[in-house]
Amino acid sequence: MANQISSSNVRVVLRVRPFLPSELNPPSDQKTSQIPCVSILDQHSSGEVTVRLKDQFSSRNECYKLDSFFGQEGRVGNIFEQEVSVLIPGLFQGINATVFAYGATGSGKTYTMQGTESEPGLIPLAMSAIFSMCENTKYSVQISYYEVYLDRCYDLLEPKAKEVMALDDKDGKVQLKGLFWASVKSVADFSQIYTTGLQRRKVAHTGLNDVSSRSHAVLSVVVSDGSSKGKLNLIDLAGNEDNRRTQNEGIRMQESAKINESLFALSNVISALNNRRPYIPYRESKLTRILQDSLGGASRALMVACLNPMSYQEAIHTVSLAARSRQITNHVGSATKQETPKTKVDMEAKLRAWLESKGKTRSIQRLDGLLSPIRQAKTPSSVSSVKAQGPLRSSLKKN
Repeated sequence: MANQISSSNVRVVLRVRPFLPSELNPPSDQKTSQIPCVSILDQHSSGEVTVRLKDQFSSRNECYKLDSFFGQEGRVGNIFEQEVSVLIPGLFQGINATVFAYGATGSGKTYTMQGTESEPGLIPLAMSAIFSMCENTKYSVQISYYEVYLDRCYDLLEPKAKEVMALDDKDGKVQLKGLFWASVKSVADFSQIYTTGLQRRKVAHTGLNDVSSRSHAVLSVVVSDGSSKGKLNLIDLAGNEDNRRTQNEGIRMQESAKINESLFALSNVISALNNRRPYIPYRESKLTRILQDSLGGASRALMVACLNPMSYQEAIHTVSLAARSRQITNHVGSATKQETPKTKVDMEAKLRAWLESKGKTRSIQRLDGLLSPIRQAKTPSSVSSVKAQGPLRSSLKKN
């Protein structure tokens, strides 16, 4: 359950967005299925869930054990009430926290974080809760808003989105030199400033999205009474991309490469934190380096992995990276002759193969370094198999 968030752990929950109108009424020449590729398989007494990802057009499916599941019928407000609201009181005790939406392009990340006027997302809901707790107290609220684009930081609250340098201070902590902090006293005050920053964020057309985010946008909120200071990072990550589908070229290809590299680096940090490894690779990317004070230690973190219910392959990629710290059951149906039943798959080997197919040699080297004997006492458990017949029941155990 949400109150079980512990130090140095990153809680991972899934949100499956509803079908879009274009998916409910596709062109007649397009093969489609209105059956979502993801469903909940088992609810555990610990509050964890086992979810099943199933290819709508074959018998292949895989199961993953995660912290919580929010299906298509759920509202973003449910995620806030169950997962994010528990983080807010800690800010007033000086405990940092990070909430980020992770997933492929078009999976509903921006909607999850921003929402709409009629259904607010996690950002406006969090700000409303913070201001409510500040009433009749000495606490003040300041915000900064910046993006990480091509591994550089740009201040979105400045008219020209100037570059901000990430430098180590005398204590070894990363500081964003020159980053503007705005004092806000109400939700209306915040909305006005935040909306202005949103308009400066870098977006572009790709083969999958007309307004695809090309950067990771980080909203930092500091709550302070002079002696105690807590920081909440609310992050709308850029979507991981398959350039074969997005048809990216030129600068779009460079952006995509940097996005994927930084998301992989973030996945490495989460895996290391959740597996209690002695070495946490914060410096693999600008994003994880900046967030070091809010990932690990006494801080708390929540990943909302967003899934497109139509795309099995995207879902597999998103969840396999998000859940690398856990054992995973792989099930291959026996109905398809071309597939081998009861195969055992090592998720790290599977990830390495995917990186090799993309030609990402640097990322492979980083993965090898992260999993070296010095940095990891034991290798991840291999994936277990389950039978094709009868209901799938999870006997997975958290590492």
